[in-house]
Amino acid sequence: MWKLKVLVVHILLLGCMMNIYFQSTIVQNLEPQKTLPELGLKPPADRLVVFIADGLRAESFFSDNCSGVPHIRQLLEQQGVVGISSGIAPTMSRPGHIAIFSGFNEDPQAAITNFQWNLTPFDSIFNRSRLAIGWVHQTVAEYFTRFSKEPPMFETYRGADFSGRFMTDTWVYEKARDYLNNDENIRQLKNATQVVFLVYLFDLDKAGHVFTPLKPEFRKKLYATQEQIRKTYDLFESAFNDSRTAYLMTSDHGMSDTGYHGGGTDPEIEMPFFLWGAGIKRQGPPTEQNFTANDHGLQLPLHELNQIQLAPLISALIGLPPPINNRAPLPLGFLNVSEEYERQSLLLNVLQLLAQAKSVTLRFERSFFHKWLPKYEKLDTARIASLPTEIEHLIATGYVKKALELLLQMSWWARQCLDYYQDYYHTPLLVAIGASFLGWLFCLVVWLMREFSDQEPQPKMGFQTWVTALMLLLGTVLEFLLFLQRVPCLTSFYLLLPIGIWTMALAERPLHGMSIPYPLIHLAWTVIPAGLVIATSFMNRHVGLMYAGVAVAYNRHGFRRPTLKFFIWLGTVLLPSGFMIVKQNYSFELMPSEYVLGFSMCLAVILPWILGHKHQMRVWLINSFILLIGIYGIYLSENNLEVPLYLQVAFWAFLGYAFLSVPYSNADTPESRLHLISFNLIAVHALLSLSTGSLFNQMMITEFLLSHEIHSEINQTKNNAILETDEPESDSNNENASETTQKNEENPSTPLEHLKLSYHYAAFILFYFYLSFFGSGHWLFSFAFKPTTSRLLISNYSPYIMTALIILKILIPSIIVISGVYTFSAYARKKSRAVFICMFLISDVMCFYFCFYVQNQGSWHDMRRSMDHVVLTNIIVILLLGCSWLIKSFLIAIKGIAIKPPIIMQVVMEGSPVAGPTYPQFDENILN
Repeated sequence: MWKLKVLVVHILLLGCMMNIYFQSTIVQNLEPQKTLPELGLKPPADRLVVFIADGLRAESFFSDNCSGVPHIRQLLEQQGVVGISSGIAPTMSRPGHIAIFSGFNEDPQAAITNFQWNLTPFDSIFNRSRLAIGWVHQTVAEYFTRFSKEPPMFETYRGADFSGRFMTDTWVYEKARDYLNNDENIRQLKNATQVVFLVYLFDLDKAGHVFTPLKPEFRKKLYATQEQIRKTYDLFESAFNDSRTAYLMTSDHGMSDTGYHGGGTDPEIEMPFFLWGAGIKRQGPPTEQNFTANDHGLQLPLHELNQIQLAPLISALIGLPPPINNRAPLPLGFLNVSEEYERQSLLLNVLQLLAQAKSVTLRFERSFFHKWLPKYEKLDTARIASLPTEIEHLIATGYVKKALELLLQMSWWARQCLDYYQDYYHTPLLVAIGASFLGWLFCLVVWLMREFSDQEPQPKMGFQTWVTALMLLLGTVLEFLLFLQRVPCLTSFYLLLPIGIWTMALAERPLHGMSIPYPLIHLAWTVIPAGLVIATSFMNRHVGLMYAGVAVAYNRHGFRRPTLKFFIWLGTVLLPSGFMIVKQNYSFELMPSEYVLGFSMCLAVILPWILGHKHQMRVWLINSFILLIGIYGIYLSENNLEVPLYLQVAFWAFLGYAFLSVPYSNADTPESRLHLISFNLIAVHALLSLSTGSLFNQMMITEFLLSHEIHSEINQTKNNAILETDEPESDSNNENASETTQKNEENPSTPLEHLKLSYHYAAFILFYFYLSFFGSGHWLFSFAFKPTTSRLLISNYSPYIMTALIILKILIPSIIVISGVYTFSAYARKKSRAVFICMFLISDVMCFYFCFYVQNQGSWHDMRRSMDHVVLTNIIVILLLGCSWLIKSFLIAIKGIAIKPPIIMQVVMEGSPVAGPTYPQFDENILN
């Protein structure tokens, strides 16, 4: 039952965090404004052609007097306006396209899906137009067709459709040429108005990633792309030839010098824009900046716009109202139109912004307590409703300039009003999640202390108390107040969540005694390990040093009388820690990653033999054979050759064999069973690895096994020395007392000793989990794993299978570590629930901290990192709890076996019938 409670509470806490930071900001149920022709004004252009050169940054366009775009330079020397369009992070394809064609910065909710799609419908210029035609990538088309009632007529392609690397721009040009050379198509469009064409050119982005924007190969691709744009422009001019076509060339995002994008640096957020054709002024609005347009020193004005301002601008160009979710003010001075046309376009823009502000304001004003609560003072529904009449009056009385100033002021207020009310419950929700976490941590501590009670089961308060009645009354009153305030249902639920959690926590209190004894012990054992992990997540260059420091401190007494085995163990500590230090601080590679992976596959077979692990011959043969063909599979994959189906079947068969063979094997001792688990799962991990991850984890697991042996020998020596001091004359007493001392260490007699030992094993397991996670290369808790993790098992893209294999790869080192802990410690097996409660306490303290620092805007990498912090700390112990169940199924077949002293560790456990050190007896009842 406690496991179900843990799962439900963690789902609710994660949902609350998502509700706080990733609520949709898109206002629904709005009506579009009137079109300019409906107001009696003729647009300056009938059709609009938009060229999107994906990944083109402003620096590449304007460098060397625009010499990289000579064909476009010929046009901008004669007509149009040129400038820099400034976006915001995350600089990715979807946010850029949404900004250009919908007029708002991407909704935070889209971050949950890695900016691939959004759960909330939104409007775009394609919905407002009478006809939308384009030649685009399938992914770009899905940005605008997923929720559209009349989807645009986009002809699409995918990368898999082409055998060459840079062939998409040619495909787009040929499709556009075929369409525009068809007389029937042109006849149907000749007299059509409010038509939008989208020409999406993807090759430049790929060239930037492959070569970086500083390389000659990128400039060569830029030349080819801009030539395709010019040729396509000539096709449109030849097909229509009526001077009623407007053109826009821009980019969805820029690119850094290293060929990446997603952040907020200037090269990533600054894109060029070039507007020309029908309805565009030559000079544009006044500006103080110029740029050199050619080698003859021609100086032209350099304009600046926010990327989202392109949406209302190109909408006004063809007589459309802005998209209903647009949040950008219309830039003035770019259109070659009358003052009345520009004024009416601005009015439609402001009315559309005010419609969104009115929607959120009206929702607030309909609440019962709105008169007594904070509000946005500059706008209310009455002020919004009076604006059209006020503008008409100012214009009629000759105050046109004042009318324009009022429109611009109202535009600014409308955007402030939207931001104000959409974050209205942000602070109360943060308070609610903080209170929920505190209640949950209190509940976990109460559960933990019940594990060490002398009474079985320990009586608890239950729900039939005055405290429960008080909490129920408080919840009822708060729910009624939230209902009167018309708070959204989901927000109300999460505001009430702490009352439910605290009610459950208070009901778990013991009937007698303190609820939380030893509070400082709990604080130290939760905050210190959590603080170390939090610190290393931000200062990740020192993880290797932290690992070495913790490992050496654990066996620090071995320095007093070092043995050869101790120095061997010390070497196994320095190898992975040095590996992490080098990997984190230096970017060089001694050899290609596939060579490292091949070496680690060979080592996966050799290392168990070196350590003296005993396996049946068939185990050696099967594992060696699968790793050998794994090397062959890696060779095929690295050379872009398909892995044959029979090899994939073999890998899948081994994956099943690696797990199913353990409980049915002939390994009848804890030692041999642990070695078999380690051997099989390390082989699986190597098959799922891409580079150095397998090598590091093999070193780490070897250190883990030797560390227990060294720690056991240190304790044995220490206990023998104590006994010799007390009773040097009796050898038999020496042995018996040594056994008794070690038994007492694993069988604590007081709740405090129980508590410390449970926290010890909890911190130990989490330490090795995060160590394996960092050591595999995921320094920032990032889940940006490469899909090629599953390259040996599947050929086609399958997100669910890939995700499952990635999770398995993450958990394999922890499965081995927990198996070792259960093998070495009878206490950890018997008190596994207490150990996992301690793990939840440590992990939830980390999650409690991270939940206040989630980013829902800015750099994509920073957003993903903050989300991964929360998700990882929230779910990892739940996943490890599932691993614990799997491990117990591995070990459950071993019962009541007394064996000779093991190779890895000599330790005395409870239940051993002999005086010498043995492995513990595995009891099926303990494992259940």
